[in-house]
Amino acid sequence: MSGAWWGLIAAVPAVGAEYLYRTLPGPWHVNLHIWIPIQLSIGYCIYRIVTVPHTTLLDAFVIWMFSTTVLRIFVSVVVLDETIRAGTWAALVLIVLARAIQTFWR
Repeated sequence: MSGAWWGLIAAVPAVGAEYLYRTLPGPWHVNLHIWIPIQLSIGYCIYRIVTVPHTTLLDAFVIWMFSTTVLRIFVSVVVLDETIRAGTWAALVLIVLARAIQTFWR
């Protein structure tokens, strides 16, 4: 499986944890039984991104950042009905630009 797929798979529990943290009542340690499996799955997916053959650590970082940023924007707009600040859109454009430069500048 490619690094992009592992990045997308890792983004789901990461953004899901952020959503749960914002919506679950009470202190975070009460829901520790939820956070530990989520963190383990994120860590495993990051490990798989980094160990994909012919993928540098910088490539893995760009894949991870792109996946989580896109999913965060989706959850903010669709689920939480929030407005996205201009800085977040600029960050997404810069991440896409970084990936394009990585791909075509050899």
